[in-house]
Amino acid sequence: MDQINKDFFDAAALGDLALVKESLAKGVDVNYQNGDGRSALMRSSKRGHLDVVKCLLEHGAFVNQRDNNQKTAIMTTAKKGHLEIVKLLVEHGADVNAADYNGRNALMRASFLGQNEANNANINAEDGMSRTALMEACLAFRMDVIETLINNGADVNKQDRNGCTALMRASYSGYMDLCKDLIRHGADKNIVDKDGNKAVDYVRQQEFSDLKEYLK
Repeated sequence: MDQINKDFFDAAALGDLALVKESLAKGVDVNYQNGDGRSALMRSSKRGHLDVVKCLLEHGAFVNQRDNNQKTAIMTTAKKGHLEIVKLLVEHGADVNAADYNGRNALMRASFLGQNEANNANINAEDGMSRTALMEACLAFRMDVIETLINNGADVNKQDRNGCTALMRASYSGYMDLCKDLIRHGADKNIVDKDGNKAVDYVRQQEFSDLKEYLK
């Protein structure tokens, strides 16, 4: 990477709008990618620099450009919870259903960290292990996100590659209230995984005896 591109990348990452504009005025390629395949838009979006993101998009930054791990700007932005930037990227055509090398899309990343902007994403999309956004949200015990996903059509009984459901994940973590909520929304406690285990078999510790009794 030559010095002009280095200065441009560093400015985007640091949120230095003046230097970003100066670099663009000098003719730097707004879509230049470093050795990891990352662009200035990816770096500024991930770090929450809204003004820089706006500037880059106005200068023709590719919103769906991918790095070496097939990640796009919206994936890391959603994971960090920069919702205003997520909305801006969507307005400029970001593909909310694009998946990285693990099959994980922006919604799955946002769900694990508790961000609940669905933005027309495929609610029941699966990653490489057939896990969904709902499963990730259950693991993180984010009731607000879970409600949003279910209200937008998330399948509460979907199973991953090992046959595990959202209810099984919640049971493993001992989340009684979440288990009750999932069952209220139609989760089937009698579904079995590939090893023949039901949700009740995922309850790990003796102090969760009330949960084990509830799931029987």
